[in-house]
This record gives sequence, structure tokens and C-alpha cells, in this order.
Amino acid sequence: MTDVVPYPSPLPQLATPGERLGWIFNDRNLYRRRYLEPPPQPSQVPTHLHERLMRAQSGMAKRILISLGVGLGLAVLISCCGGAASMGDSGSGAGAVFSFLAFVAFLAGVGGAVLAGVAPSMARKAIENAQGQAQHEYAQAYAAWDSRRQWHDQQQQQIVDAMCEWSAAAPTGGTRRIDIIGGTTYGWEAVLTVFGGSLLATRGPMTLVDFTGEALCGELMQLAVATNRTVRERRLPSQLAQLDLVGALEPNELVDCLVEAMYGDAQGASRAERSQDSMLLREVCGVLAPNLSMARLVASLRVLTDRPVQAALTPDECDRLLDLQPDESRRQMHQHLRRIEAFLHPLEAMGTEPSAGSADLTCLIADSDGRNAQNELLKDLLVQWLARQVRREATPMGSLVILGADEVHHRSIEKLSTLCERRGIRLVLLFGHLREESLHTIGGGEVALMRLGNHQEATQAADFIGKGHKFVLSQLTRTLGGNDTHTLADTYGESQTQGGSSGTSRSGLDFTSQSGTNWSKTRNWSQTESVAKGTNWSDAQSAQRVYEYALEPRVLQDLPEYAMILVKGEGRGSVVQAVEVDPGIVTLPRVSMTPVDLQPLPDPTEAVIPATRQPSQVTVSQPQPLAAHEVTAHQAAGPVLQGWGAAPTNQPQPEYRQQPYQGPWGGPQ
Repeated sequence: MTDVVPYPSPLPQLATPGERLGWIFNDRNLYRRRYLEPPPQPSQVPTHLHERLMRAQSGMAKRILISLGVGLGLAVLISCCGGAASMGDSGSGAGAVFSFLAFVAFLAGVGGAVLAGVAPSMARKAIENAQGQAQHEYAQAYAAWDSRRQWHDQQQQQIVDAMCEWSAAAPTGGTRRIDIIGGTTYGWEAVLTVFGGSLLATRGPMTLVDFTGEALCGELMQLAVATNRTVRERRLPSQLAQLDLVGALEPNELVDCLVEAMYGDAQGASRAERSQDSMLLREVCGVLAPNLSMARLVASLRVLTDRPVQAALTPDECDRLLDLQPDESRRQMHQHLRRIEAFLHPLEAMGTEPSAGSADLTCLIADSDGRNAQNELLKDLLVQWLARQVRREATPMGSLVILGADEVHHRSIEKLSTLCERRGIRLVLLFGHLREESLHTIGGGEVALMRLGNHQEATQAADFIGKGHKFVLSQLTRTLGGNDTHTLADTYGESQTQGGSSGTSRSGLDFTSQSGTNWSKTRNWSQTESVAKGTNWSDAQSAQRVYEYALEPRVLQDLPEYAMILVKGEGRGSVVQAVEVDPGIVTLPRVSMTPVDLQPLPDPTEAVIPATRQPSQVTVSQPQPLAAHEVTAHQAAGPVLQGWGAAPTNQPQPEYRQQPYQGPWGGPQ
């Protein structure tokens, strides 16, 4: 039977030095460069070979007939000449010579015919040889090109394989506070495991306060135990006896702490009531000092309300307490004392049991998140206790994490934030919603946004991230037109004039008679033809300056459970990064536990996947010079779309046909 080898837990891998909220995915394929050398093209067969084939095929029959006719004619002619020569010469030598020449002429004609017949085959053979040679040269050239391309791809693959695919998302140096808004309990648990493990390994001891009532730090405590770190867990108020929130306080400090916790952010509390409570508690603490505790303080209030002697007090202390106020004054203050006792009664057991020493990870977990007077008072006391722990320089604390900080007053958060910043302590606040106290405090440090299902909270988060101006193409207009005017006019005119004159004159015996007729006819015609051609063209695009969200609210509503939008400073500007907080990423290959500077992307003309930026990061704002540079209208409008914004090169032109001239009566002239 084969033994199953247990796979080591990946949790200890998260406790490595270097703060990280999660990981940013870097698409390595965006850095691949194309092989720019074009592939070789097969060479073409010389044109003169095709022309030779065409010539051989076009006149083959004619050349065969001519060759045969010429050969046969020469043979007959030579034979006739040979016969005439043999008749005139008695010898037979001349006849034999002529017969041989006739035979040679006939063979020449037959040979010419044969050559004319095989010329197309020879031309086709030459073309085939040329094609074979071209294919052989192309195969060699392509093989060499493909070898260079494969070597280039191998080099690119080696470069890409050496890159990290997941790089750590770390807060900006110098930032002490991080606000995490929204998310689910599973998302918060992942953030505590990833970010909390890195804080333990980087900053040392951590104090974690969980007001959610869900005990989300269980996995973080397992991580601390797996890495040999000490863990102290206290559940409140069930284990309040093991935690003393008012220990080692001076009387005045204890009074201020209790009064602040009792009134909190109550709007209806008057200064008179607060002053009266402070004075009364100071008088009581003056009697109990220096041995101050919540149990003795509650016992003192019971003595002042005329109840049996308390075991926590000595008879002398009871007498001194009764001497503080006359009996009539105590009876008038009975309701006031009972109200203070009602506040402090749930805390009576605080610090009655010995508590363990300091630990690497201290978790203070609320048993439930129900809103009641006891929980609210305990929460306010706990926040003030944290402020005192931070203020004490002798108390080593590397980081402070508060889950469910929605119910903590913003003044307390600001005070705690200031103390942590001055003492170099990392403060992490997790708010379930973006409302009330979180709206007052957001922006005190870097902000990480998780899923915000409510549309109003998502809109407020998008407003916090910011908007930006940009030019978008808003309108495209293309107009193409033409006009054609062809006018043909025929004019015909005819005029006829006829006239005559007659007369008789008589002078003496002579008689003279004169008559005459004149006639004239004029005919004219003319034809006028005019042609007008015109083309009008316009191609325009307009861009509009808009002011839109850098990140739409819908994106924040649809974030995955383990996704986070980190808004961080970069120089004097700010960027938005998409961060994954899934602890399982640590098991993937090419994961960096420290931030990795992004390399510049290749030019889009050289990249396999053209891109101008990494899709996981968006620049929201960046510093601008005081004097803005001039931007032309073409640059402001952005890149020109294909086929737009440039004069047409091959526009169709209307066709015009010249009409034949016709005579004045419609017939051709």
C-alpha cells in the first residue's frame, strides 16, 4: 500500500516579511513582442518564359505547315533542277548530288515542323524547371526565416517566464493608516489572513479588536500558531474578568475615561450632567485610591445608595464614603447614582482574575454585535484602552487592527489615528459600510474598497475615487454630393422678303415702261450646349469634453468576494489598483511576496497584444504643470477613425457623356 504524503500547509508562506494587502495580476503576455521580419515570398516565374509558351502555342500549326511546305517545295525545286542538270549532262553525278540536296531540304522542312511541334512542350518544361527552382529557393528562405522566428519566440518566452505573474500590493511608504470599506465576512477573513500575516512578520506584535461578533480572526490565529508565535484570545464580555481596561490609571484618568464612555456621542447630554458625574466619581475615587478597580467602584455606589456593606470595601472606606454627602443629599441623588451604577454594573468583574502576559497576537473578540448599553460602554472603554496602550512608549505594538469600526465615534478614531501615526504603528480599520462614522473618517490614509452592494454607498465611493475630464468622440458627419447640368439648345430662324416695282414714263414720242421684282430669303440655325459639373464633400468629427467617474459605481457593486480596489498615492498623484486577497494565490507559480515595479510595455506596433497600460492599474490623477501646453484641435479630438477625418482619395465621380451634335431638325449632321 502506498503511503499518502501530506501536503504542507500554505499558511506559513503568508508570514513572510513585507507588507501586502494582496496581489496584483500582471499579464505577462502583454510584454511579448512580435517578430517584425516579414516572411519571404516565393519568386515568380520570369515573364519571358510565359511569353515564349504563348508564342509557341499561338502559331504552332502555322509554323508546322510552313516548315513542311518550305521543305517540300525546296525538295521539289532541287529535284527539278537535278533532272534538268542530268538531261544536259550525261554523267549521273550531278543528279545524285541534286537528289541528296532535295532529300536534305525535305528533312530540313520535316525537322522545322518537328521543332515547331515540340516548342510548346519545351516552353512548359522550362516553366516547370523555373517553378521548381523558385520553390526550392523559397523553401530554403522560409526555413531560415522560420528558424529565426522560433529563436525570437524562444527568447520572448524566456523573458516572459522570468516575470512574476502576481506581485504584492503594498501600502505606500510613509502611510500609517489603511481604511478598508465594504466587503463580506469571508472577504474580511481573507484580508486578515493575508495582510495580518505580513504585518506579524514585518512589524511584530499585533493587537486585533473584532467588534463584528463573528470571530473572523480564527485563520490568522492558526497562522500565528503555525509560525511559532504566541497568541492571546479574549472574548468580551464573557472573559472580561481576565482583562483590566482601567488598570494602572490615576483617579482623574479613570474618571475621564468612564464619563467619556458613559456619554459617548450622545447628543442630548448636557455639560451640567457630565460635570456632576465627573465631580461625584472623583470624590469616590479619592476615597478608594490608590486601590482602584471596577468592583470597588460599583461597591462604593451601592454604599452611597444605602445598601448593605460591600465586601470589597473596608468599614473605614464605607464611613468615608457616607461622609461625602449628607443623608438628604444622597436621597436626592439616588436616581443619579443608580444610573451611574447601571452603566458600571456589567463591568464589575473586570480584572478580577489574573491575566496572562503580552503575546505576539492579541485578539479581543466581541461575543455578539448586538447594540445595547453594556456593549456600547465596553466598546468605548476598549477604544480608550487602545489609545492608552498606543500612548505608552514601553508597550511594544507593531500594528493595530479594528474590525467593525462603524460604531466607533469618529473623534475616537481620529485621536487613535494621530497617536498611531506619531508612534509609527500601522492602524487598519475595517468598515462594513460607507456611512455615518466611516464617511467622517475616510481619507485619513490609504483606502481599499471591497464589494459595496448598496447603490448609494457605491456612488459615494466612486465620488471619493474621483472623476476626470476626457475627450470622447460625440458626432460623426459625412456628406458626399454632386450635381450635373447638361443643357442643349437649338435655335432656328428663317426670314423671306419679296417685293417689286413697276412704272411707265413717256417723253414725247418715246414711251418707256419699266418693271422690276426683288426677292430675298434668309435662313439660320444655331445650337448651344453647356455642361456644368460639380462635386461637394465634407467629412467631420466632433469631440466633447466630459467629466466622468474614474470607476463606475456599478463596478464596486459587482466586485468578487476576494477582490479589492486600492486607492493609493503615487508621487503627487493617485492610482487605482485591482487587488486579489485570496490566500490561495500563494500556492500559484510566479508569485512575488514583495511589490514588483512594472516594466514599460512595448510599443503597440511591436506587441503581440497591443496595450497602452496594465489593465490592473488606472491613473486617477497626476501632477500637471502650472503652464498648460497648447493642444491642437486634432489632438484634443483624439485619434482619427479609419476612413474619417481625411480627404477621400478615390471618390466616385459622376459620368458625363458628350451628346452628338444634332441639326436644327433633330437629325445628325
